Amino acid sequence: MLAIFSSVACSPFAQPPAPQRSTSVLTGQQVWKQGVSSFLFGANDTQEWSVNNVETSPAIQAALKDAHFTLMRTFFFDKSLADGHSTTDAEIEQRLKTVENSGMTCLGVLHNIFNVEFDKHVVTYAGSRCQLYEFGNEADYNGISVEAYLKQWNSTIPLLRKIDPNAKFIGPVTYNDQGNKGFMQAFLEGVKASGIIPDALSFHYYPCYQDTRDSCLNKAGSFSQVAGGVQALVREILGKDIPVGITEWNYDPGNPPPAYGDDPSFMSKFTTDALNSMVEAGVAFACQFDVASYSGYGRLDMFNIDNNQPKPQYYAIKDLIHLYRQI
Repeated sequence: MLAIFSSVACSPFAQPPAPQRSTSVLTGQQVWKQGVSSFLFGANDTQEWSVNNVETSPAIQAALKDAHFTLMRTFFFDKSLADGHSTTDAEIEQRLKTVENSGMTCLGVLHNIFNVEFDKHVVTYAGSRCQLYEFGNEADYNGISVEAYLKQWNSTIPLLRKIDPNAKFIGPVTYNDQGNKGFMQAFLEGVKASGIIPDALSFHYYPCYQDTRDSCLNKAGSFSQVAGGVQALVREILGKDIPVGITEWNYDPGNPPPAYGDDPSFMSKFTTDALNSMVEAGVAFACQFDVASYSGYGRLDMFNIDNNQPKPQYYAIKDLIHLYRQI
């Protein structure tokens, strides 16, 4: 298996045109070759659905560190999605340790925007160990109106900024580039009116849904188009640029997604084309979904949770990191 994966990883990559350069730098972010943001090469640590996962496997953490992955998006749930128990400080600590052991920068997800006391506790507990936060996760997909989201944003973000003035806060974390019922545009208009401007903007993007293999591959280059659309919306409404990121991305959000995701040649090409498309658009930060949490019944995982071995997507990202990284 390793021999197959290694051969996939050795294919050469053509460098795309130089991207638009970000005017703002997030905490821990570096500018690599051709103006590429170091934070483009991130990944997700989501709810764990397997006993063996990124948080319990030193081998997986070591592999992420060896490849120089940069940004770990880790979920601070107030209650477990698996069994509903309240999150303990030990579980918060485990997530922070996972980020640190992987040699990555923390991007925390304050999952429940209505549990303000828990969100304040996370920011207080993490301190300087986590200074990038998303407020919520796909509120638009989960039945939260933009009015309700803005109310929480406008009241909670000032409290969190007071706790940690160095922390950066990111919204609206929509399930796609425009969000359900124009959520993205309405959020931007709302924060312009309130003056509680986000430090960066994020959304999720899976370009395929039950597509054929070839159709899905053809969509791998569409990341630049959707990111460019959001960047243009930011300029139009806010009158300035702020960093725009794609904090969940992969080929298909199905559960499970199509079986061609197990094909090394497909996944390597899709991943390379997708990231180069983000480079072209000057995307400031991005997180593959996911490292190893048995997501999509394991098909979206970057590692095999049965043996801790990397899959082809890991090698494709590792090669691009090597291509762009400032050594």
